[in-house]
Amino acid sequence: MSSYADELESSARARYVRWDADLWRELIQGPARKLGDALTQSGAAPEEAEELLRAYLRLGAEAIGLGYLYPVTAGRQNFFTLAWSDLVPRLLTGVPAPERAAVLAQLWNVGENLESTPPWVQRIFYRVSQRLGSLAGIEERLRETASLAMEPPASKLGDKAQPFLVDLSREDSRFLPGAMHFLAPTVLCVHDRHRHAVAGREAATQGLLLADTPIPLGAMGCRETPEVTHQHTPHLGAVSWNDPRVDAWYATLTNDWRAAGTLDTSQHVLVLVPA
Repeated sequence: MSSYADELESSARARYVRWDADLWRELIQGPARKLGDALTQSGAAPEEAEELLRAYLRLGAEAIGLGYLYPVTAGRQNFFTLAWSDLVPRLLTGVPAPERAAVLAQLWNVGENLESTPPWVQRIFYRVSQRLGSLAGIEERLRETASLAMEPPASKLGDKAQPFLVDLSREDSRFLPGAMHFLAPTVLCVHDRHRHAVAGREAATQGLLLADTPIPLGAMGCRETPEVTHQHTPHLGAVSWNDPRVDAWYATLTNDWRAAGTLDTSQHVLVLVPA
């Protein structure tokens, strides 16, 4: 396989201006080796294992050349890097052998398509995919993620609501939640009340995917400057006196499906989803 890897690198150097030789070596010595070991341990036929490794390396080389794959030290998080560095080496052998090549192609297609989406969409797929324990049925599960993030939920926020207190200091110890705005019906962007966007610098922000159980999304890279809003919803008023961590509201926000409030003296955000 080393000769095939050398051929791929030689071809990629000639094709791509942004070729990263160090990242290529990192891929070969780390994730590719793990995938090869996993295929051997799973009892895959040598011909099948070689074919999958060739496809994995070929697509990995293309991803490096196109800028889809980042080194671990870059500190950047996207779906493609997660897939090629962790999901495929760790989980591909759990897929039935006849389906493995198709799953590899599906992950490539999803990763490539996500590169042209807004950063917050990338964040959702990255965080949700971190929780995957299997690649079986991955296409349908990623389709469900897209639906959850982009489409209005079937249930509106009715008479009964389930409250969640989300501690944003776990992502950023300095973060003091302030103004908020919805990026999509169930995607909330929370801005730090002190660290604003100035002189081309992005504001300090964090995202929340308001699924049945909210999922923190981390920094959102948002350049908007939302106003502090005080949108009334009876659900927030009902919750405010039932938990000692909930004091006076700093800002509140609601739409037909979700509601949220930031607090005067807390790093928590209280969010409501349909019960």
